[in-house]
Amino acid sequence: MYSKYHKALCSTNKVYRCLCNGLVTDGSTPGATAPAGTGMPPKDARVVICGGGVMGASVAYHLGKLGWGKETVLIEQNRIGGGTTWHASGLIGVFKPSLSQVKLTKSSVDLYKELENKGLSTGWKQCGSLNIARTKDRMIVFKRMKAQSVSWEIDCEILTPEQCKEKCSLLRIDDIIGGLWIPGDGVGDPYETCLSIISEAKNMGVRVIEGCGVKKIDQIDKRVSGVDTSLGYINCEYFVNCGGFWARGIGQLSEPNVKVPLHAVEHYYLHTKPIPGLDPLLPDQKLPGSCRDENYRYRGSWWGWKSYCRAYSNWRH
Repeated sequence: MYSKYHKALCSTNKVYRCLCNGLVTDGSTPGATAPAGTGMPPKDARVVICGGGVMGASVAYHLGKLGWGKETVLIEQNRIGGGTTWHASGLIGVFKPSLSQVKLTKSSVDLYKELENKGLSTGWKQCGSLNIARTKDRMIVFKRMKAQSVSWEIDCEILTPEQCKEKCSLLRIDDIIGGLWIPGDGVGDPYETCLSIISEAKNMGVRVIEGCGVKKIDQIDKRVSGVDTSLGYINCEYFVNCGGFWARGIGQLSEPNVKVPLHAVEHYYLHTKPIPGLDPLLPDQKLPGSCRDENYRYRGSWWGWKSYCRAYSNWRH
């Protein structure tokens, strides 16, 4: 799923494997090493973006598109793409709970295609997704989604068990009653996507500083005035918190504290060894359930699985 460099990074660095136990990497966090040669942050900036994952990269890119590139600096506590981005599943589904989210996803897909046309890797593959129903209630949900898709201009189709089998020959259909096929869905490489977006942002003037952790966020009259980092102080007008599951803790570095309604929850995923003969465009398979949502997907030559469940423990308190 990931680049060779990325795999080596994750297998050798505790920070990338365990997502780090501390909020701020200032050089003292076990397993964290600030990359050499990344430069020092400027003393003044209009916007400071905290977090070098795909969200921070996206904010930097779009600020650059708006002409704010030379006034924007992105700081990352370790390396670009080293937070939750590196282990993200890479699933890109166009069907969302609201129309605004649907439009945002479609815009993202257009961006990935544009980057690929420029020779920048995103790993985008429009393989479609196959949503499986094992109960009548789930099938009713799929029929509602199909009805909603008309006004939202999303191409999808209700399938019989036999048609589901045609989409994925490895699927067992004796315990399912149907499915929902969404051909516009796909998968991408989140790490490569992050690097490509960052590259475009830098071309528009955005400064990117790795190995730079946040210590404190200062305010004057309820407005951000500056950010104290492990590499020096930055005066700024705006601070954008893109810290992923660190975001809640970053909010607490401000005085008064900013409450971020986000809490990381443990979940599991696995992938198999290479399986010969699999179709490279085999669709992502989703198996929603009453207590968990499971996803089975194919990438390159192996299967992957991930699951969320209410019983899973919180990552941090």
